[in-house]
Amino acid sequence: MPIPVPGAPRASVRSSRLRAAVGVLAAGLLLSACGGGSTAAPSSSAAPGSTSATTPASSAASSTAAASSSAASSAPGSSSTAASSSAAVSAGYPVEIPNAFGTTTIASAPQRVVVVGYTEADSVLALGTVPLAVQEFGFPGKIGGPWLDDLLQGQTPTVLTGQELNLEQIASFTPDLIIGVNRALTADDYAALTAIAPTLARPAEYPDYGVPPEAVARTVAQALDKGPEMEAKLAEVDQTISAASVAHPEFAGKTFSAVWPRGDGQGWYAWTAVDARSRLLVALGLTESPTIAGLGQDTFYKEISAENTAQIDADVIVAIDVEGQRATIEADPIYQSLPAVQAGHVAWITDPAVIGAFSYSSVLSTPYALDPVVEAVAAATA
Repeated sequence: MPIPVPGAPRASVRSSRLRAAVGVLAAGLLLSACGGGSTAAPSSSAAPGSTSATTPASSAASSTAAASSSAASSAPGSSSTAASSSAAVSAGYPVEIPNAFGTTTIASAPQRVVVVGYTEADSVLALGTVPLAVQEFGFPGKIGGPWLDDLLQGQTPTVLTGQELNLEQIASFTPDLIIGVNRALTADDYAALTAIAPTLARPAEYPDYGVPPEAVARTVAQALDKGPEMEAKLAEVDQTISAASVAHPEFAGKTFSAVWPRGDGQGWYAWTAVDARSRLLVALGLTESPTIAGLGQDTFYKEISAENTAQIDADVIVAIDVEGQRATIEADPIYQSLPAVQAGHVAWITDPAVIGAFSYSSVLSTPYALDPVVEAVAAATA
């Protein structure tokens, strides 16, 4: 997984799911009007703690929002920030956050957060909020890696699975903030999510899965009105990375390729400088291979065919082994012909938890991944 891995599912919403979601929202309005339970989404006119988005939503979603606001404030399982309705009001709101599809307006402090992006749960938890639901990524059935174990405050967020956005499920949480910065949302996806609750999406200046981890963290922090807290955490991570770089001056000037072998001997995925893993290696003092850089920076990875394996050669090759392919790769004559391989300058990362942390590259996972990644690179450059 890259920030998501190549082949990570693009978020897509079929028209039938859109119709179904509108039906769910309309049903929630009817139930609320009749005094029954509601799974519909709150909107800007809801009780304290609700939020709003500037992207126009359907009339059905708009009318549903007012009826569902009381359900959102009283339903069980609220995010841990929901101590009281009065606590939701903050001098930092309203907040407007631009994105690739428009501008998200958050009227007051979010209380019911749903994360549909692949890595943003780390930023949310780092700031003391436990989301109601989190997109599964890298750790099947879990909300994330072992670095999150002590941050759940006894709560158990729902794990969102599958390759498509499940609008009905998302709406059932009555969220007042949906976070999807690190997901390949389309304009239709964004509109559908915004009809449920204000939604954070990637900034326009970055490609899908190409938002720098610190930008992801700052976007989440802005939405939660915890900018100073996040800046302190980011500074701590930066200091740790800087210390590792200083401790390994031999990294300076060394070129690298960061790769993942494709299945069935089809070649390689090579992460570009857009990807968070490559960004971390650059921060440690390494330099992206000119060959990989020459393939373009418009996406976070490039595919390299098996016959072009020579393109991954560099002073050091950093490779992850997600599917136990290392032995097969090392038996390949083309791979064995690479100068880096012959010199022993390949840093294989095989621990699943470290691979996950390296891929998340978040404010929480980077410290977990840093030592093992640095040790592997140091051994490969010796």
